[in-house]
Amino acid sequence: MAMSNARFEVGDLPPILTAAAMREADQHTIDSVGIAGSTLMESAGREVVRVAKELTPLGRDTHVVCLCGKGNNGGDGFVIARYLAQAGAKVSVVSMSPRSAFKGDALLNLEILYRLSEQDLVPFLKIDFFSDQLHYPENPDLIVDALLGTGLSSEVRPPLVSVIEWANEQSARILSVDLPSGLSADSGAILGITIEAHATVTLGSLKAGLLLGSGPDVCGEVRVADIGIPPAVLSSRALVPGCAFLSTDEYVRPRLSPRRRSGHKYSNGLSIVAGGSSSFPGAVTLAARGAARAGSGYVICLAPRSIRDLLLKKLDEIPVEGWEENASLSNVAKLIARLENRWTKAQALLVGPGLGRDPAASTITRELLQHFDGPAVIDADALFSLQDERDWVSKRADGNWIFTPHEGEFMRLAGEQKPSVNRIDMAQRFACDWNVVVLLKGMPSITAAPDGRTVVNSTGNPSVSTAGSGDILAGIVTGLLAQGLSAFEAAVCGVHVAGTAADQFVEEHASQSMVASDILDALPRALLRFS
Repeated sequence: MAMSNARFEVGDLPPILTAAAMREADQHTIDSVGIAGSTLMESAGREVVRVAKELTPLGRDTHVVCLCGKGNNGGDGFVIARYLAQAGAKVSVVSMSPRSAFKGDALLNLEILYRLSEQDLVPFLKIDFFSDQLHYPENPDLIVDALLGTGLSSEVRPPLVSVIEWANEQSARILSVDLPSGLSADSGAILGITIEAHATVTLGSLKAGLLLGSGPDVCGEVRVADIGIPPAVLSSRALVPGCAFLSTDEYVRPRLSPRRRSGHKYSNGLSIVAGGSSSFPGAVTLAARGAARAGSGYVICLAPRSIRDLLLKKLDEIPVEGWEENASLSNVAKLIARLENRWTKAQALLVGPGLGRDPAASTITRELLQHFDGPAVIDADALFSLQDERDWVSKRADGNWIFTPHEGEFMRLAGEQKPSVNRIDMAQRFACDWNVVVLLKGMPSITAAPDGRTVVNSTGNPSVSTAGSGDILAGIVTGLLAQGLSAFEAAVCGVHVAGTAADQFVEEHASQSMVASDILDALPRALLRFS
């Protein structure tokens, strides 16, 4: 059967929205598309119940407590309570606001609950409104958290604090609607206290806070519920600041290709990897091997002459050229001349792993980048060398350089004392200001282009927090860059592939046992997944 050659573009990826962007998508769907808000609420409740049935078998012996806040999140909870009661469960609804406080679609669904109860159509439904004398329902099997929606921007206040404390103390499983109450939808920060959910059904689209900050620690398994908002509406909102897309195998697969029968070492991508020092000879070794494992057909390692012999013993398949220790302008020029046509044929350059921070390192970094006409990856110590060179970088990079900082390096480059409330927005502003693609490493890693395109990596796990893993990632990205991917594509695909290798490693090994070279060993199997 013929395989499709269609390429998954960024706009086809799952969107990740801020609270404001999600509200805009909701409103556009209601006002311009013509899907009523009550219809969206009905769909949301029905989809949450699908997951609830997977978490807890429903029957007359099943006691579900629905905690409903003010506004549309509470309205979703009323719909959920109705479906659960109709499925035969014993349902206790606890509303945090009086009946008179509700309006619109939330009031509509509260009134439906009352009519069902008054007509005895759902005999095991009880509705209570919160007061100081409220006695919490006893022995719940499932708690539905529909207390607070995406609009929360300040710390949770009483009496919600005590309600969240009660829910977290129960042995029942907790299912959050849209996101755990108390979690910032934009940053993943805990606003005083938060529900600790076993699962979260987020409505319409992923929210940034589910992936950032403390979000992954408190949201449990995340499901995205299709509530009827057109995908094009959601994707268009993911292009605004603070929003992004989520990487997928489908995006990566068409961008990676096996070697062709007619290929040779130059056509398969020549990479130059420059770095290393007497203190850190292993970093450049790992990076060079990462580029080769990623598919670069020819990798050349550049390093100080003093460690050249050591590197030759470590890099059987990779030639090593050395520069003089003082790395003067003339010595760098001689090094480039010695490479001859290998320099001009190179399709990607990596500078930085293990390079050190002395003046010679700064000279090497700037001169190599100054004389190289192709795309480049700037990592580790090379980032330190360029921290005061934003204007020079912006003019020279033209969006074809990839910066790969961890958070500490990023903050130093950005000149900020503390991270932004939204790491996505932080990466986007940096990419625009410096005119580079930035791959901000972390859990999760975020890739942002100068034009605003942003992808949050969906792969990887804490096992990668080990020395040398960043050097390998830089090498992988360089290897993909040398094979013809754009700077943005190489960064997105490189970190996705590296994370896949780490995920496959922990399927068979303890995560704390990982060392950087394990990622290299796992790469061939990881790449096979995309063939």
